[in-house]
Formats: sequence, C-alpha cells, structure tokens
Amino acid sequence: MNITQTLESITVRTDDALLFESLGKKIKENFLNCVGNRDKIIVFYNENELVQRRYFLKLISKIYSKISNQSVNFLFTYHKNIKLVYKKANSIQALLNIPIKFDKNSILIDLQNSEELFNKYLMKSLGEIEYEYFDTKKTLVISLKSSDKIEILDSIFNFKEHLKYMVNFIFEKDKFESFKKRIKIQNSKNYVRRFSMLASLLEEHFETLGCSANDDFETVRASYLNLTKIYHPDRHSKKPLEIQKAYTDKFQKIGIAYESLKPYFKEQDNFISA
Repeated sequence: MNITQTLESITVRTDDALLFESLGKKIKENFLNCVGNRDKIIVFYNENELVQRRYFLKLISKIYSKISNQSVNFLFTYHKNIKLVYKKANSIQALLNIPIKFDKNSILIDLQNSEELFNKYLMKSLGEIEYEYFDTKKTLVISLKSSDKIEILDSIFNFKEHLKYMVNFIFEKDKFESFKKRIKIQNSKNYVRRFSMLASLLEEHFETLGCSANDDFETVRASYLNLTKIYHPDRHSKKPLEIQKAYTDKFQKIGIAYESLKPYFKEQDNFISA
C-alpha cells in the first residue's frame, strides 16, 4: 500500500485486489458523493460525512501501519477528496495526452488521441455535470454553470492515473484558475442579484433575438447574425412595399436589441474582472 497527499486529495494505492474490493465496498456503503470503476474510486468531500471520513481514514491508517510498519498522519485533512486506486504490480499503463481549453463557461477537451474506453469513463466520471460529445471531432464540451461541481473537475484533471491509463491533461493552470474564479463569481449572491434585475429589464430584447437571459454573449451574437441575414432589407427588395417595410422594421428591431444587450454582457465581464 502506498499513500500520497496533496493540497486537494489523499490517494491510497494498493496492488492487493481483495483489499481494494473490501475498502471499495466500505466506501460505497458510507459515502454518497463518489464515482468509481473496477480500478479506482474517488470520494468527494461532503461536510455531512465528516464522521464517516474520520473512521475510514483511521481504518486506512491502521492497515497502512500493519503493512509498512510506518505511521501516517491524516490530521486536518478531512476536507480532501479520497482516491482509492488498484494497480497491479508491474502493470504497464498506456499514456494519453489530453489537451484542454477554457472558454468562459465551457471546457473543451480534445479526445482525438484518446481511446473509446477512456472517453466513456471520462463522461461517466462527470456525473451530473452537463456536457456534449461531438463524435466527428472527438471533442467533449463541458458546460459548467454551478460552482459546486468544480471539485469534481479538479479531481479529474489533477489525477494522473485513470483506469489502465497514465493521463497527461494538458492545460494552462492560470487559465483554469481564472475559469474557476469566473464560475464562482457568477454563482455569488451579489452577481445573481445584480444581473437578474438587469436581465428582467432587458427581457424584450432577449426575446427579439430568440434568446433567454441565461444565454451567453456568444449565443446571443450568433442568433443576431443569423436573424440579420434573414431579415436584411436587400433580400426582400423585390417583394411588395408592405412586406418590405415589415422586414425592415424587424431588421431594425433586431439591431436595437443587440446593441442594447452588448453593454449588459460587457458589465458582466467588468464585474468578474474587478
């Protein structure tokens, strides 16, 4: 048995299949917020499970002391994620390099050089996090709208061993930190209160563009560009004057709506960057 600790997690590795199964069974019996497979189980922090955590880590400590004749200190670590990993002795792991990019509320994961088994495992590990997989481009797009799911992503990206793979998630740490900061701010009471009120005042403009207040600027802009193509007066110059006027009025209304919403999204960016 080998135990490593970081700022975010406690990782317990063992090549004993019976021990892995026994500890895995205890995890599933005592913890609600966990994901796992035949080779690894991750227990995510839940403040309502501190008692179970203390007893579980105490059990791990006793087993470790018995196996290695060494002690391990778990004091002040009850908030960390716990990872139980089964690794066969002398097993060879395939290496996967997975590029990741961050785009406001979305995470783009390039799986072109990955394998189908890992891709399915990754999507399953996301749990209730919203995502969309584009098979032709082998790209996984994760939409994160709630800050309480960030820990799951942290755990996945910072852990190197997944299934039979050694995974190298390639991303810029400062951009990931900025991404997490943005999500947390967007879920703050001050942000929600401020922009919910502004959005209600701009509701008519969102409707004109066929959007909702929950849509981001990229979605609103894409809708605007599409509608301007449809209603542009030049496309309807050969139609009766009455119909031309209707399209022109709609075109102008679309332009006004878009220009009215641009400051709203600019204000959001300024609030987050402050």
